[in-house]
Amino acid sequence: MKQFPEGFLWGGAVAANQYEGGWKEGGKGITVSDCARSHLDVDVQDYKKQNEVTTADIEEALNTQDEVYYPKRHGADGYHHYKEDIKLFAEMGFKVFRLSIAWARIFPNGDDAVPNEEGLKFYDDVFDECLKYGIKPIVTLMHFDMPYNLLEKYGGFTNRKTIDFFVKYAKTVFERYKNKVEYWITFNEINFACIPMGNLEVLGIYNEKTVDYTEPFDDENLRYQALHHVFLSSAKAVIEAKKINPVFKLGCMIAHVTAYPRTCDPKDMLYVQQQDHFFNDFCADIQINGEYPYYILNYFKQKNINIKMDTIDLEILKEGCVDYYTFSYYMSNCMTVNEGRVDTTSGNLLSGVKNPYLESSEWGWQIDPIGLRYTLNKIYDRYH
Repeated sequence: MKQFPEGFLWGGAVAANQYEGGWKEGGKGITVSDCARSHLDVDVQDYKKQNEVTTADIEEALNTQDEVYYPKRHGADGYHHYKEDIKLFAEMGFKVFRLSIAWARIFPNGDDAVPNEEGLKFYDDVFDECLKYGIKPIVTLMHFDMPYNLLEKYGGFTNRKTIDFFVKYAKTVFERYKNKVEYWITFNEINFACIPMGNLEVLGIYNEKTVDYTEPFDDENLRYQALHHVFLSSAKAVIEAKKINPVFKLGCMIAHVTAYPRTCDPKDMLYVQQQDHFFNDFCADIQINGEYPYYILNYFKQKNINIKMDTIDLEILKEGCVDYYTFSYYMSNCMTVNEGRVDTTSGNLLSGVKNPYLESSEWGWQIDPIGLRYTLNKIYDRYH
């Protein structure tokens, strides 16, 4: 039986917007996540309905102190219990702990002139606690929790100014924790920006119309313009990180939804390849190779999408390539050009058709451990 190599890092992960709570403590500002209302009367399998967001929801969220119906405001209360939790992680044998920094805990409004010292001190203490037990932190800079002020005042990443706000934040934490953190990730599951449901969490795109997950407002040109700014933010953060500490390792993070053709129809095979490029590969290709791949340029041309770029942008992308690749793997999907003729899965982040060879979880997600091996092989073949 093959063994894992010596030094392999076993561990676990949380995100600030799900774990910390303490949503108004320590000088923290309000975030997009703090406005995410729970819909307790919706079936757990209806993931999209669970995450529906409307203009009225945002207005209600900003005018209430409620934590029951806004669960990310309380999370697992790690803000008050991280020492106990990290001790338990050590007992479990964790060698690595992935967590995120809440941007609004460092710069409450995102565009503040100076950082919030109380927020910086909080993460000092968290990292010290990890290191006390020999646990390496892997830190994500943005995990779906943009400071709300940046969305309201600037339109999130649709505004090129937001790049500077993100880089200022990144440089602040790189400098502060340069002797405590080696591994960083710039943006969590950046590729969700490729679909309308990623508008709010990844890009900070919002407008005065009703916006929800079932019929989301979407302007593809605006979305890909904002995503271009996210790519630049990531690349500039990488460049600045290397100046501060050359030992730093910066990574990308992809939500890899593995897809199989439902039939042996060549049209299904081509469709899967196209969808794999579009959702799983596009963002990683840019962050790893530093350039826009041919297939997305073709897509932009077909859709008449025109992204405004400064002359130096492509140089920045090339210089700011990440050092390593990370991904989340939840399930696999089957895809077919003839979806109307087959049963679909329920609950999946991205809809697919049922795979007759797999069981499903209570959420309707296809359970596919072999798919993880398939995915690892595919990713290594592509990026080494």
